[in-house]
Amino acid sequence: MRPTTLLSVVMLMISLFVSPGVAAAFAAPQTWLADYGKAMSLAKEQGRMMLVFFHEPGRSELRSHLESNVFATAEVREKLADHVCLRLPLGAKIRVQGREIVVLEHEAFAGLEQRPGLAVLDFAHPEADYYGCVVSTVPVRAKGDLTAEEMSILLDLPPGMPDEREKTMAERVAQQKAGPPLHWYKSYGKAMEQAKRAGKMMLIVFCSKGSVLRCDCLCDDVLADRKVRAKLKRFVRVRLPLDATIRQKGKRVTLIDDPAFAEMLGRQGIAIVDLTDEQSEHYGYVVSCFPMLGEQSYSLDKMLVILDLPPGSLTQRTLIYAVRIHPERPASTNGKLNSDLAEEARRHCDHQARIRLQGHHNWETRFHRISRRLPGSLTACEVCAESWPGEGLLQAAIECVRCWRLSSGHWRAVRARHRYYGYDMRRGSNRIWYATGIFGSRQ
Repeated sequence: MRPTTLLSVVMLMISLFVSPGVAAAFAAPQTWLADYGKAMSLAKEQGRMMLVFFHEPGRSELRSHLESNVFATAEVREKLADHVCLRLPLGAKIRVQGREIVVLEHEAFAGLEQRPGLAVLDFAHPEADYYGCVVSTVPVRAKGDLTAEEMSILLDLPPGMPDEREKTMAERVAQQKAGPPLHWYKSYGKAMEQAKRAGKMMLIVFCSKGSVLRCDCLCDDVLADRKVRAKLKRFVRVRLPLDATIRQKGKRVTLIDDPAFAEMLGRQGIAIVDLTDEQSEHYGYVVSCFPMLGEQSYSLDKMLVILDLPPGSLTQRTLIYAVRIHPERPASTNGKLNSDLAEEARRHCDHQARIRLQGHHNWETRFHRISRRLPGSLTACEVCAESWPGEGLLQAAIECVRCWRLSSGHWRAVRARHRYYGYDMRRGSNRIWYATGIFGSRQ
């Protein structure tokens, strides 16, 4: 939809002579015009963007703050010099077709809701559909609503329709708040060397084939989020195309085809290798595989879950992830991952996979053994589930959690918060995954 323009309804009604003195005076960055018609005529004549600052006359404190701490900064002043700047009180009027109207009551400024703020009109691109139109509105109700950095971003936005500029503004503000860009390696070998030296997890983003810059599995706003960036600093980060190769035994092989990455299913997505502790049984192993299972990329909430998973094996962490992303937010993983319970869950998964039969086999015997190993007066409880044949690990884990939700008894245990928990999965020769959760809680 074409944005509303004031050019067609106002420009024909205004025929003003702009003296050389006005143009010369406006060359100073902090010189603000006070006449809407003169400002618009000047912007049109010089092919410049027009910035309008609507202020509330009775609130001089806010106006003084903006003029002293936002508009007066060196970077903003330099960019303001490229704009025709206009300052108007909220009740400022213009004459349209023989009658006076309040500027802010015009639909072009609807985004400001007749309150203080900034508006940008484009008179710099005469061939564009948005020429003469309001292309940005930024409400400013309090001192904290607009920083000098955000003002600089606004003045530096690329030309475009209002919705395009609004999206770009939001993305750039998010990136600015997050700080400087994080470094991403482009070499698997160099990233691994650094992760080993630093004793960190290595996070790999497998990208669309042929590009290490376009990662469809992660949206720009996810990577720019402040919380995500803070957690990503704990990882050595590498972006790789799907066809990235490494040298093994003198041969070049495609990395994602290595058996260690089998659960990536050859798709773009996220993988994590644990290089934090050489004494850990997980050291050097792939401990997370999050392939894209559909068209939707990994959301902010899912990425935060991925980056906060506890140390563990690939199967343990995947099932914990599936529990944590369930829409009802079950609390069974909010306690502490207990190594004894995790081992018991692994052993029972192995048993189910070996006999190819889901169930609480030998639970009475196992119950007493497990409960004796729990501190205090905690007792053990268990949940089991199985996937459909042929599902990948991630899909199977999500399916097992779905099955638990369908059983009131199982879901009561999965949903509850326990002091200790352990989860694991194992695939049988029948291509079915068997999942087990064991918890230590007070009865």
